[in-house]
Amino acid sequence: MARTPITTLALAKIDLEEKTTDLKLRLKGKIAVDLADYARAYGQAHGVVELELLVAHMLGTFMDGDRGFAAWRRCEVAATGGL
Repeated sequence: MARTPITTLALAKIDLEEKTTDLKLRLKGKIAVDLADYARAYGQAHGVVELELLVAHMLGTFMDGDRGFAAWRRCEVAATGGL
């Protein structure tokens, strides 16, 4: 029997057809435990994906929602003429 997700996660289902980039990252302590738990929750909600792909999408979602970064990028593009 399929498990029904307990909650909706902020990270949407990952499109596995997207281009990926290699990333080497070492985590320890609480963040490592939290990431393992998040990966399990994501797997129950959307299906299991590789941890590297999950982390990349978490980072992308964070950057997409960071208004300070978006403002900085707009200023940077204006200052450099889009270069």
